Amino acid sequence: MYRFATAIVVLFSACIACGHEHPCTAAEAQRAEAEALAETLHTWDSLHNSYTAYRQCDDGVIAEGYSESVARILVDHWSTLPRLAYLGRKDTGFRRFVLAHIDATLDVKDLKKVRAKGNAQCPSALRVVCAEVAKQADAALKEDASLGIK
Repeated sequence: MYRFATAIVVLFSACIACGHEHPCTAAEAQRAEAEALAETLHTWDSLHNSYTAYRQCDDGVIAEGYSESVARILVDHWSTLPRLAYLGRKDTGFRRFVLAHIDATLDVKDLKKVRAKGNAQCPSALRVVCAEVAKQADAALKEDASLGIK
């Protein structure tokens, strides 16, 4: 009985800890901004590494830089989608992060390309990922339209 109670306490403590990330420090914000805006995040792995290090800083100009990186990888390197699917299965937070960054801050042309690729250029094993990507691009396009952005 004692081991069971201890296991419950450990699991409960772990769940509490995972919900409380540390705030973004000024130094982290500077590094995150430098990465996000330097256009150096050209692969899913480099984006995942930055997400892992700086997800607590995902706001404002940093978030816009991450969105641009997501768009560039999807538009220019669609063939790497299997790597995104793999990383997204291993780290569901990263999958949510990528999908959240297919947003209305992106160029409408890029959003249309992403939506088209998700709908028409999808490897059969990645239908779920493609559907999620296309759905996010479509939602961003609708948001742009509702704001009168062209």
